[in-house]
Amino acid sequence: MRENQREDMQMGGYIKEWLIALLVTAAVAFGIYWFAVRDIPKPDVPAPVPETAPETQSNVDLEEPSEPVIPPAPEPAEPEDPPRQLPDLNDSDEEARKDIISLSSDGALAKWIVPDEVVRKWVAAVNTATKGDLMHKNRPFNNLKDSIVVKDLETRDDGQKVYVLSQENYQRYDQPVRLFAMVDTDTAVNLYQFWYPRLKQAYGELGLKNKNFHAAVLAAIDQALAAPEVEGPIKLVRPTVYYKFEDEKLEKMPGLHKLMIRLGPDNAARVKEKLRELKSALQNMPSEQ
Repeated sequence: MRENQREDMQMGGYIKEWLIALLVTAAVAFGIYWFAVRDIPKPDVPAPVPETAPETQSNVDLEEPSEPVIPPAPEPAEPEDPPRQLPDLNDSDEEARKDIISLSSDGALAKWIVPDEVVRKWVAAVNTATKGDLMHKNRPFNNLKDSIVVKDLETRDDGQKVYVLSQENYQRYDQPVRLFAMVDTDTAVNLYQFWYPRLKQAYGELGLKNKNFHAAVLAAIDQALAAPEVEGPIKLVRPTVYYKFEDEKLEKMPGLHKLMIRLGPDNAARVKEKLRELKSALQNMPSEQ
């Protein structure tokens, strides 16, 4: 029951920041979590419960890594003429954050990116995404503060109320999806190539046998692309305090797949279109010989 509650607390809550992570996957391989925001459901009688503040820790205790099965991929080569000196991993936060923010022309990403352990947190998020999961702590992004928007649909014979995700809920994600779709792919890939040595270094710190971070990035993108397209209204129930999918098959899906469904069909289609473009560019990068 606690696990279901934790998953439901994140129902759609990671969406916006997960989009940011998607941006960073191509730029600095920071993952595909930009869209992930935390939705705290609205109780029946009291007012909606405000979202809890994101976890901020100076000493990062990243989630315990596990080794997914990732197909091999040639790692990208370092740029022949780097635009600037690559900072040490321990001193990379300021420059890495600035590079992420530069992917939005108006600096709209600035309020979403945490300032500490930037590279390490995004690398951990990518590793988690390779398994179809979402980060539950030490996230590399700040949360959206509003709540999931649902409408009453019906009451079942057993007395359980059924809700449906509303169009207004999908519209909450229109802006981050638009920002993600507008990222210049060439710029993102160039930044990714520049930062790759530090991304690879941080990935190695996780203690995984497979040290190929580029393969992990491609695997994380594939996980998002594999999310099913659900026709018709997305029905929810609330057996306790938190919402969950009425369809048990949907409820048992990996968190990343459920997140893509909560974006709404139109937004999910735009995200997948951009991901395919980024994946193609990443696969065609110059690789190490």
